[in-house]
Amino acid sequence: MRVAITGIGLVAPGGVGLEANLAALRQPLQPQPAAEDQARPWILPVPPHFKARDFLKRRKDLKLMARPSQLAVAAAKLAVASAGLAEASWAEAGLFMGVGREPSDLEDIVPCLSRSVGDDGRLDLDRLMAEGVDHMNPIASLKTLPNMAVAHVAIQLGLMGPTQALTSGPSAGARALLEAATAIVDGRAPLALAGAADDHTSFGERVSARRMGRAETTQGEAGVFFVLEPLSAATARGAHIWGLVSPYQGPPRIPDLFGDCGAAGALVNAAARLGAGEAAYFEPVGLEPIIRPAAPALLKTPRGAVAITGVGLLTPLGRRFEDFTRRLLDGEVAAAPIRAFNAARFPSRNACEVRERDLLAHLPPPLALALGGLQDRRAEMALIAALDAVADHGALDPRAGIVYATGLTSVTETELAQDCLPYLQGDRFDHAAFAAAPTPRHPLAPKRHQVDRPARLLKRHLGLSGPEAVHFSACAAGGAALAHAADLIRRGAAPQVLVGASDSMILPFGLIPFILLGATSTQPDPALAGRPFEGDRDGFIMGEGGAFFVLEPLEAARAAKRHIYGLILGSGQSCDAHAVTAPHPEGLGAERAMRRALSDAGIAPNRVDYINAHGTATPLNDVTEAAAIARVFGVGVPVSSSKSQLGHSIAAAGCVELAACLAAFAGGRLPPNARLSQPDPQINVHLVPPEGLPRAPRVALSNSFGFGGQNTSLIIAAPEYL
Repeated sequence: MRVAITGIGLVAPGGVGLEANLAALRQPLQPQPAAEDQARPWILPVPPHFKARDFLKRRKDLKLMARPSQLAVAAAKLAVASAGLAEASWAEAGLFMGVGREPSDLEDIVPCLSRSVGDDGRLDLDRLMAEGVDHMNPIASLKTLPNMAVAHVAIQLGLMGPTQALTSGPSAGARALLEAATAIVDGRAPLALAGAADDHTSFGERVSARRMGRAETTQGEAGVFFVLEPLSAATARGAHIWGLVSPYQGPPRIPDLFGDCGAAGALVNAAARLGAGEAAYFEPVGLEPIIRPAAPALLKTPRGAVAITGVGLLTPLGRRFEDFTRRLLDGEVAAAPIRAFNAARFPSRNACEVRERDLLAHLPPPLALALGGLQDRRAEMALIAALDAVADHGALDPRAGIVYATGLTSVTETELAQDCLPYLQGDRFDHAAFAAAPTPRHPLAPKRHQVDRPARLLKRHLGLSGPEAVHFSACAAGGAALAHAADLIRRGAAPQVLVGASDSMILPFGLIPFILLGATSTQPDPALAGRPFEGDRDGFIMGEGGAFFVLEPLEAARAAKRHIYGLILGSGQSCDAHAVTAPHPEGLGAERAMRRALSDAGIAPNRVDYINAHGTATPLNDVTEAAAIARVFGVGVPVSSSKSQLGHSIAAAGCVELAACLAAFAGGRLPPNARLSQPDPQINVHLVPPEGLPRAPRVALSNSFGFGGQNTSLIIAAPEYL
């Protein structure tokens, strides 16, 4: 199958629309200084006549959108309009997007910080909670979630197909486009929107550029989307075909047309070349081919089982898989008062922490040196878990790939002391003073916020040359990474894939956004906090951790006589297209993900023996997820949520909870709903009791649902299933 590009939407420094930008390129734009008193880097912004509200269903939606989301929605709507497809065609369409690091607006948190400074000039947590947090814009936390641009595009266009949010510099958008084309070839979506949006003109991005030695690089912003559909369908309806998606490497990448537009850079250049008739193909220079016409597996799209042959864990219930299995199935709960910082004044002051604080000591010296001083606990967890998975499996094939998932990085107290607190002037940030100040000797930003760093370090340390992808979204990121990695194995894109996720939000400005959203439990007693499906539940308790796995074809694993922990049989993804914070009230997105996973695995609902639910203990999630489960499976399949024992490890949850399913296979017992005493009467599914069930599952389903309505379901089987 050949995939055609039938629509292009572009919002860039040249203007709104492809034609405006092509016209602007005939007379190169002149970079301009930023509004603040800072001479470098110069910027190329989108012209001021661009009004994001012109592309929105409701003007009030603008309040929830950071700049990349605004650019993304506009570009997506322009692409859809140029493709000329009927609105009804888009419900099943896929949405694949490259994103930059999480957007931030300093002005949203300055009023909070100015009231949270102690007499010593540093952040005072007591003042922060007594007064400062009341002056923090609660919407700010929604803007910073890295998958919000995906959510806004889906909501505005009603897209409910498979989704991905990928990051890793200017190649992120190119990766998204190739994954979208592959989804069409694999039959996962009848058509797709693929693109990227990023804003490097913001103050934070310009500071990062300067500190990374790119002070002379012009910083740009852009949103760009392509409509993809099968060439046969496009030809049949007489669509204008801008070009085809090709795996063949073309000439060297041309210079950035509008400065450094981050994740959107490669696609902006591709759009301009296709629009000007300079290319017939989108050429993913620097990326390994994803669609390879010579690979028969792609043409037949077999849905074979993928073996899990290596496990590495760093969780609140232990590091060794055997210890994790025993403690999980025994019903042990990791909830306890937070130790990472003084949370005595926080309304949510319990968490499930990895008790080990000095993680660098567990890493090889080169990796410990690379992370030293960055205070990047999630990266440290990722490397430890990944290396344990490799050691458990044995040496990886040098052609192996790596897929990593993580979430927003938040900000540490050290970063605030370096880059923000000294420059507060009441409710105003003194940009001029900051620009004139020398860079700290060991600045944490921007290195700490390079979320793809663990994947890059692992790839170099292990000498891997295979595909690399980084999923950068909310609570569904880990599940999405596992689905992606399994598909890479099925397509023959790599002989093995190291896949996993890590996250740690147990720090003041990691916890506050979830508190402001009302998502975390305020129960002071850890024994009563974070109880999924409980009648009086009031939210989750924060967890942390890392989990990595080695995947390979089942036949290869058996031939090598490797220990097989379980099999990934299939996956399903969807987008709610409903709201950025609340799930669809009927759980329609969740239902679609589960049905797609069953279809992908080729099994009937009655073959599933156990469901590891997303189960966040929030009032909305548990009811809607249970209703969706009941519609798909009836009320007989046992259901439990491992968040009752491990807390919610956000982006890592999907991977940690896959380990919980593997533990059920290994231990011959279903994990419990720990501390469940009075279930919500609205929940009509078979909930596993607090003591668990002495039942060995053969097939399990694991759900991961995220803010913005990104959903992933996985079908996993015991080793002896096939």
